[in-house]
Amino acid sequence: MSKGRILAVDDQRYFREQMERLLVEEGYEVHSCASGEEALHLLEREDFDVVVTDLVMPGIDGVELLRRTKERLPEQDVVMVTGVVDVKVAVGAMKLGAIDYIMKPFDRSKLVDSIDKIFEDRRLRSEHARLLDENLGFMELLSLVERAASLFPVLGVGQLSEQLIEGLCFETRAQSGVLWLAERPTQEQFTRTGVRGLVRSTEVPTSVLLSDVEENWCPGLSKARSVLSELRGDHGVGEALYLPIRVGQTILGVARLSDKLGDEHFTADDRAHAEKFCDFAGVAAFNALRFRAVERRALRDPETNAYSRAYFEDAIRNEIQKANRFGHRFSIVRLESDDWSTHDTGGGSDLNPLFAEAARRLGGTLRSTDVMAEADEGAFQLLLPQTDALGAGVLGQRVREALAAQWEGREAPVVRLAGVSFPADGTRLEGLQEMLRTRVSEARESLLIQRPELAQGQGVDPLFDRMLELGTIESIEVEGQILKFVLEDVVRRPAERGVLFLSPGARWLPDVFEILEEIRDQPTRTEIVLLADGEARELHPQVTCITKVGLDPRRPFVVYFGDGPAYAMIGQITLAEARTAVFQTADRVLVEHLAFELQRELEIVLPG
Repeated sequence: MSKGRILAVDDQRYFREQMERLLVEEGYEVHSCASGEEALHLLEREDFDVVVTDLVMPGIDGVELLRRTKERLPEQDVVMVTGVVDVKVAVGAMKLGAIDYIMKPFDRSKLVDSIDKIFEDRRLRSEHARLLDENLGFMELLSLVERAASLFPVLGVGQLSEQLIEGLCFETRAQSGVLWLAERPTQEQFTRTGVRGLVRSTEVPTSVLLSDVEENWCPGLSKARSVLSELRGDHGVGEALYLPIRVGQTILGVARLSDKLGDEHFTADDRAHAEKFCDFAGVAAFNALRFRAVERRALRDPETNAYSRAYFEDAIRNEIQKANRFGHRFSIVRLESDDWSTHDTGGGSDLNPLFAEAARRLGGTLRSTDVMAEADEGAFQLLLPQTDALGAGVLGQRVREALAAQWEGREAPVVRLAGVSFPADGTRLEGLQEMLRTRVSEARESLLIQRPELAQGQGVDPLFDRMLELGTIESIEVEGQILKFVLEDVVRRPAERGVLFLSPGARWLPDVFEILEEIRDQPTRTEIVLLADGEARELHPQVTCITKVGLDPRRPFVVYFGDGPAYAMIGQITLAEARTAVFQTADRVLVEHLAFELQRELEIVLPG
């Protein structure tokens, strides 16, 4: 193997052949030519380590050859050879970039030493560059390790998620990132815990299964350290980098990075940096999940499995932060019963077995993300993430059924439920707590509590008749005004979700159809159930028209329950005069009871 390739340029054959012979004997591969023009043609087609050229030549001389060579190949090493002793010419050649200047006639040692020195300098520069790259790589890796190691002191899952996704975006120059983490290390369902950059929370699911992630987004993720895949969105098809967050062989979550800065693609270096960062992130996430589990166990009552009040308030604060970040809702529900109070057994306060049994049954109705805590004596509080007032009402029905089953035919104790939702009832912990206290007080004074016979299963029409006995005599126009106002009010609050049961009866049906036609194109998150005698019609997209029901279609009534103020109005079936009996109430407990009684009687499913 030759020591290097050299181009020898000299118009005098003797010196050209002398250079070629000497350098070949020293182990170099030498190509020679007799003019500057020929040398330039060779340099266009081939690569040479060193060009050795005579200074004085006809046509393109050595200086011009040096200038043109440096213009095209700035890093090309060039040695000038001349028999003319001209310091000015020598200095000019060195200024143009010649690396050495040798006088003719030259002996073997001078020529070889000059060429060997060039190659040795090149080797040293290459070694220096390699060491510099290695040092830079080491410093870069050390910096990455330091950034990743900053995850370890963070034991809050929410804070860690934000720091983790921010770190991954930094390492890859991604402008958007989403992180889903498991609730516990063995779970394959991941909950969205971190969002950064250009991602809108409504564009990504709140929870995903690992199997669905692989099937729909990035096949092979569970066996890879990262996967590049397409990301389809409103703005077309982009590129996304998916990374499993794992510790050992256990996958704790999935990160998705997208929108690379400058619309660039993720490079091999990006993936390597992100994968190395995830090695640390997996350990940090595992520690945070374990710490949360230990913290929860330490803060739980061993008999009821309910959390302490201090932990519950911290959980609400964390949920407020997440709700503000991701734009979702949550609810807080309080359950109480006079029969759950503790009792004194002569020397201490023992746990009421009814309270303990209620806690066990209550825990069985909750999701893994829900938090149950003891409130004051004989009461529980529930934190229901990503649940609005209607969803909390659906859960409340399950809770009542579970607690009623505890008594197996015996008369069950009265259980009172009251709830608030974020952000409809408040956006700060103190405001939510104050509103909850108000709702609890109202629940204790509810007509349904004062008149328990109203809660006994009897059918909706008989229940309405009993309620009318408590009503007032109003002008017949009041019914129509109320029906119109409530229907329009629901549309005026499109962000609030709820269910509206509307029965206009024969006397108000044309008016209701007219209003529904007027609001056809106005959005609402409230499900409207219209009871009308006759054929179903195409009305508002959110309207479910029911024409054949067990209820008397002549009775006008309206029942609204959801995020907004609860309200119910019951009218009279028959009308003999211009005035009629009307029952109105904003009693939230009673209205919720009516909504779910209607749901059962009409055999429809309310969205949870």
